[in-house]
Amino acid sequence: MADYYGTVAGADAYHSARGNAAWAAATEQAKEEALARASAYIDGIGTQLPTTGCVLSFPGRKAGGRAQALQWPRTGAVDRSGDPIPDGEVPREIEQATYEGALRELVKPGSLNPDYIASMAIKRAKVGPLETEFFGPEDGDDQPNKPVIGMINSILGPIMILRCPLPFVVTV
Repeated sequence: MADYYGTVAGADAYHSARGNAAWAAATEQAKEEALARASAYIDGIGTQLPTTGCVLSFPGRKAGGRAQALQWPRTGAVDRSGDPIPDGEVPREIEQATYEGALRELVKPGSLNPDYIASMAIKRAKVGPLETEFFGPEDGDDQPNKPVIGMINSILGPIMILRCPLPFVVTV
C-alpha cells in the first residue's frame, strides 16, 4: 500500500491545471516525499477527537483496521449529504487536499506540521504604562502552530462529519 494518497501523475495534472509552477519544477522523489508528508497532515485533520468542543473528522472506519497505514480507504463512510462513500474508495477530496498540502510541503518542508515551542510563541509589547502580550510566530520559527489551510478545509468539508464530546456526569 502506498505511503501517500493519490499519485505523482495525479498531482502533476492537478497542479498543471492550476498553474502551480513550483510543483512542475520538482523531482519525482521530492514530489513523493511531499505527498507522504501531506498525507500525514490530512490524516491528522480527519482523526481529531473531541475533548472540550466539537471537531470535524472522517466518517466510518479504516477498511483494513489497524494494519492499514493511512486513514483511507474506509468502510461505512457517508458524506455530509448522507450519500455513502463506497467501501474501499479513497475519495477525490482526500487526493485533492493531499495535492494542495503537498505543494506547501514541497515549497517549505515541514510547514504543515511544525514543532510548537510555547516559550517561543510569547511576545510582549510595552508602550509607557501599557503592556500587551501577543502569541504568534514573530519570535519563533515563523509558524509555531499547526496551520489551518482554508483551501484544504474547503476541499475536505463535504466528506467530514461533526463529532462532539459526549456529555457525562461525575458522581462523588
